[in-house]
Amino acid sequence: MWPEVEAVKSENRRELKLAGAHASERIVKNGGNLDDAIYQLSVLNLLEVSDTALEKISQRIDALNHLQSLLLYRNKIAQLPATIGRLGELKVLDLSGNRLTELPAEFADLHSLTTLNLSFNRLKTVDLSAFDKLSVCNLSGNELIAVPQFHIGQMHHLTEVNLEKNSIVVLPEEITQQQILRVLNVAENKIEQVPKYITKCAKLKEINLKGNPLKDKRLLKLVDQCRSKQVLDYVEKNGFMPPKTAANEVAETPSLAENHTNGSHEPQSVQEEDVQLKIVVHKATESSPKVTFTREARANRPHIVLCIVRNFPVKNMRKFLQLQNALHDNECGRREVATIATHDLAKVKGSVRYHAAPPAQIEITALGSAAQGKVTAEKYYADLCHQADLLRKEKKRNTYSGVHKYITLLTAKELFAFLSDEEKVISLPPLTNCDETRISPTSTDMLLEVTSSVGHGQCVRVMNALLEGMLLMEVEVVGGAGTPSTPGKVPTHGEKKKKAKAPKETETAKIRYDRSATLTVEQVQLYDSDGKLHSVFPGKGDLSGNEMARISVEMA
Repeated sequence: MWPEVEAVKSENRRELKLAGAHASERIVKNGGNLDDAIYQLSVLNLLEVSDTALEKISQRIDALNHLQSLLLYRNKIAQLPATIGRLGELKVLDLSGNRLTELPAEFADLHSLTTLNLSFNRLKTVDLSAFDKLSVCNLSGNELIAVPQFHIGQMHHLTEVNLEKNSIVVLPEEITQQQILRVLNVAENKIEQVPKYITKCAKLKEINLKGNPLKDKRLLKLVDQCRSKQVLDYVEKNGFMPPKTAANEVAETPSLAENHTNGSHEPQSVQEEDVQLKIVVHKATESSPKVTFTREARANRPHIVLCIVRNFPVKNMRKFLQLQNALHDNECGRREVATIATHDLAKVKGSVRYHAAPPAQIEITALGSAAQGKVTAEKYYADLCHQADLLRKEKKRNTYSGVHKYITLLTAKELFAFLSDEEKVISLPPLTNCDETRISPTSTDMLLEVTSSVGHGQCVRVMNALLEGMLLMEVEVVGGAGTPSTPGKVPTHGEKKKKAKAPKETETAKIRYDRSATLTVEQVQLYDSDGKLHSVFPGKGDLSGNEMARISVEMA
């Protein structure tokens, strides 16, 4: 058994990563195959093998039935086994930089896929019509002569498509059925004319047509200047009108310009009521971490709620951190009411325990302190107090800033509450969470935590605000009499309660957004110290939605 595999098995880890020359050498000695023992690691959530001589994937890949991320990029894979279609929980698949010429028919069974990267292979045709949850698709650097067929059902999730460096000649009208498509890259293909109907993609913000033999010289100049808005505006007025659809377009379909003239800022085909913001709650699964709390935690910081958010890649870390900071200062009452922590679920190992102990007995690698390594909570707290006093004297202030402003919340506490997985302490509320589980741009699934010494209701309220804020991170407000002054910001539950009754026209006004969005939330079960189920969050009624923000909650 390879040492990396043995370590993962003995420590019951959920991730395995193999890369580079040493891994490649062992793969070559094994006939281009992975160690057979890998296919016995049924608890894996993530398998990554990159930059190696890997040629074959075993038929037994279906034994890894909890895989959510399969990253096999820059290898020498020429064929996929049919059994790959049995990976029912797979959400992220990266097979870029291999030697694939075709995909097995069973590939279409991967119905949970949200992110697919097949770039730089040798594919001539790809059918993606079965992938109703697909959000991001990269097929650049292949041998495609036509735009693939994407899912065209009622549900639309496709936001980014990269078809660069292929041999595509025509942009088909079917692509306009992707109602929330925002990014389309068809650079370096063989497109000569850009059809006018492409502007029916109402949410399209970025289009890359560079490197195509465009006949329209004015359009070619705009494309070379990288001005997506000007390109789309020009195509709307001067785009190519295919003969078979020209008459229908003139007779039946108002142009975007006509819609603007009529006072609408969106095509009539996309109705206001079609734009929906949803939080969809799913039941806990076998792969969800089991969380227990102890009597010590209950006596020290008694209230906690947790949930999992699936498939939420953080595209803007700054905005994500700003959201948490704003909630800590407002909804959480500067952490006196509650404290938030967010973790990369893939880095949480095994079951989770909520406990309390003397600070000298707790060790944590604090957020942003990886170089320092593990220290006791006692030392970490003492260092914070010392740093706070030095800064206060240096700046001649009577108040603390940053994390230092929360140290008084633990003054004279004999026990500190903390969360730990099977390997480490992951959270030390109300001060910090650990560096090992920090959220990064590669994170997709998250464990969200809210704790409080005040009340369970406060935890629920703050978690509602956090989930709503995450849902709205990539959504912009585009209209409505009740539109908040800050783009993308809508009233939270706390704000709704504080505001006096608004005038009648504000009460009935509907906020409008530039796209639909869904946040997928998974329940977390909380057990007491005797192993009995104590509670499940979010249960029915825990997430109430937000009428003012037009956010609904569904229990799947």
